[in-house]
Amino acid sequence: MHETHTHVTEQIKSLLATGTEEALIDFVDTLHPADIVDLLEELDEAERSTFFHAIPADVAADIVEELEPIDQAELIRLMGAERSSEILREMDSDDAADLIAELPAAKAETLLDLMDIHGEDVRELLQYDEHSSGGIMATEYVSVHSEWTVEQTLSELRRVAPEAETVYYIYVLDDDEQLVGVLSFRDLVVAALDTRIDAIMNTNVLSVPVEADQEDVAQLFKKYRFLALPVVDKENKLTGIITADDILDVFEEEATEDIQKIAGTTPLEHPYFSSSIKELWSSRIVWLLVLFLAASLSGGIMQKFSTAMQTMIELTFFVPLLIDCGGNAGSQASTVVIRGLAVRDIRLRDIWAVMARELVVGLGLGAVMAGIGFLRAWRVGGSSAIGIVVSLAVLAIVVFSTVLGAILPIVATALRVDPAVMSAPLITTIVDAVGLLIYFSIAQLVLQV
Repeated sequence: MHETHTHVTEQIKSLLATGTEEALIDFVDTLHPADIVDLLEELDEAERSTFFHAIPADVAADIVEELEPIDQAELIRLMGAERSSEILREMDSDDAADLIAELPAAKAETLLDLMDIHGEDVRELLQYDEHSSGGIMATEYVSVHSEWTVEQTLSELRRVAPEAETVYYIYVLDDDEQLVGVLSFRDLVVAALDTRIDAIMNTNVLSVPVEADQEDVAQLFKKYRFLALPVVDKENKLTGIITADDILDVFEEEATEDIQKIAGTTPLEHPYFSSSIKELWSSRIVWLLVLFLAASLSGGIMQKFSTAMQTMIELTFFVPLLIDCGGNAGSQASTVVIRGLAVRDIRLRDIWAVMARELVVGLGLGAVMAGIGFLRAWRVGGSSAIGIVVSLAVLAIVVFSTVLGAILPIVATALRVDPAVMSAPLITTIVDAVGLLIYFSIAQLVLQV
């Protein structure tokens, strides 16, 4: 595979060096745009610039759409405004809008002006929140009027299909440009040519408003297995469509954001290497300080029970064991519930059912760990009393941590806070403090220290 990759790269370099553009174009047509992206890493700046000036703009657009944002911006710099605007005109409007949104304002305006009428479509998309359905939709779609015949529609389809994002769905509008129906490409090709569209269209068409959150739209795609979904304004006028490939990007973005929150960081706006050191620092420092201050509670609790610790020094041997098992149990429960909330397996009304299930799970987990803890404490501490204290503390801490880890994300959702904010580090910090309180309280009760 590596040899093939190297061979293809060398062939492209050779064609660039000899200036045989026609041969280069023919060769590029045999490759997938995603594979060309990998090859571009082997070219220097001059070769990349020559490459994108030599190939047709529509082919270049397909390749640019596969690049990461940082690489797209760098390519715009290499190619210059004139060539960049040509390629942007060939890109899908949603992809062009995403690229331009990453550029400095002055550079973006220059490109939009050079794009002419295509620039106006992109300007309109840039007005929407980037995380809304309007922010991820494309304006290239196929629409027809309800009184048209199948023959008229096929003729229109031939005209607009090359520019459309997808032709699997054809949207039907009335005289006021309102969305009234939809038909699939299959419905169209099996119908008689003189059949009116309103006789074969499906009037039960599902659409989303332009201000809908992209995560809610993604759930609709998941539920109904759509290939595309129309987007309408407040007057039910069709403004664009969202396709399945757009939703794949949304799922990746949302998953990345949740993972970063679960780790106790503020989500990054850009990929790792596109983020500055300052952005990486600021994304972590806030939660790190919050957790640092919260962790100071543990020190206060240990100070409160210092007499008990001095009287029975063996108690301190098991502090790391107890706080670790509690934090781990809480993190496991929170991760499972956060994922369940994200995929709609768990809903707000399920809070009592989740609490009951996790209580039973916590008791089961705690019982096993308490038994092992008793044997360990008896061996290290030298008495059954120490073993009883440790085993009871393990059971209580694991049950508490498991239930807390499960309930906090649901409470956060009810308060309209992202459940991922109830991250593993936060739950672990809470459990550390409460776990110490439970442990030393049980020790005082059992050992009378």
